[in-house]
Amino acid sequence: MKTYDDALKYLDWLCTFGIKEGLERITALATALDNPQNFYKTIHVTGTNGKGSVCAMLAEMLKAQGLRVGLFTSPHLESYCERIKINGENISETDFAEMIFRVKNCNVSCTHFEALTAAAFLYFKIRAVDVAVVEVGLGGTFDSTNIITPELSIITNVALDHENILGDLENIARNKAGIIKPNVPTVTGANGTPLDIIKKIARQKNSALYEVGTRNWELGTSILSLKGEYQKFNAAIAIKAAQILGLDSAAIKTGLAQVKWAGRFEIIKNADGLFVIDGAHNPHGAAALRQALDKNFPHGQRTWLFGALRDKNFPDMIKILFRADDFVIVTPPNSERAAPTYLICNELRKKKISCAAVEDNFAAVERLKNSSGDVKIIAGSLYLIGAIRKLF
Repeated sequence: MKTYDDALKYLDWLCTFGIKEGLERITALATALDNPQNFYKTIHVTGTNGKGSVCAMLAEMLKAQGLRVGLFTSPHLESYCERIKINGENISETDFAEMIFRVKNCNVSCTHFEALTAAAFLYFKIRAVDVAVVEVGLGGTFDSTNIITPELSIITNVALDHENILGDLENIARNKAGIIKPNVPTVTGANGTPLDIIKKIARQKNSALYEVGTRNWELGTSILSLKGEYQKFNAAIAIKAAQILGLDSAAIKTGLAQVKWAGRFEIIKNADGLFVIDGAHNPHGAAALRQALDKNFPHGQRTWLFGALRDKNFPDMIKILFRADDFVIVTPPNSERAAPTYLICNELRKKKISCAAVEDNFAAVERLKNSSGDVKIIAGSLYLIGAIRKLF
């Protein structure tokens, strides 16, 4: 019997092959598994930011409607089991290992994310979900999740991220619009040039397009459990999607009131102070976090624990996030792609922002806890906040 640790070792081995474009491998994997993704309805969600939150909201709304709901998201914060849920419950380590090794035993060459995608699709079939909410891993067109034909496609927004893989803003928009399917409706919160591209592709595919603009949305009487101003706009997208899917207003309200999504303007209060943990990892996310902080905690000293991946635009994030009197503890995310702390400190010093590099995450957390900041914020990378939440 293969264990969870065995599954992690296999996934680590697959990571050495990196990211490969194309749907050939995942199509072959799904075929070998009897195309499990076709045994239930799906909702497909992409976007530069907010897609995980929208997925979580929709899953909770569908659950409140009385449905058995699968949820596949990435990356995880603390455990791979977070990526695959049914009605809010993580897959068990035993079941996760079984799914991974069923995929491995297909003897189909695949990437790390393709194996996870196939495992999720298989688990949802075996557990007989009514519907699965599926988050794109990267982009859209060639993402391994893009073998589904959903009831609804959602593009939360389009901004610069993963430029080294996806290219400029127009290419990113076209890539994300690749999840639009013929005669399947689409919801988007995009604007500007990306929206024009999405409109064009939606017309070509006869996809009814529903726009959620910054000036035409509201939550009405709904109460949203997630904090942060940006979550209100994510909720507006989820509400529009739920309405198109035919969910009743009671299920929508219940879902929004009960949804939980770790690491997104997550507030922790304890004897060491008030902490905000947020997965802002690109300039667009940084702007949303800064807006939420300025609204909720406009006064007092801010002390940060910050780390970023080297392929992210952390210079622009620094311009957006930090005030002149902030103090920043720089520590590396738990990833081989982590930006060296000295590079981040160099950028901070250019802006005359006080900082200190602490290579060990545990020591960095202790320094943050012992700091005198009125608000203590952890941000910069999901890989960082996942590691830090474990230490908390």
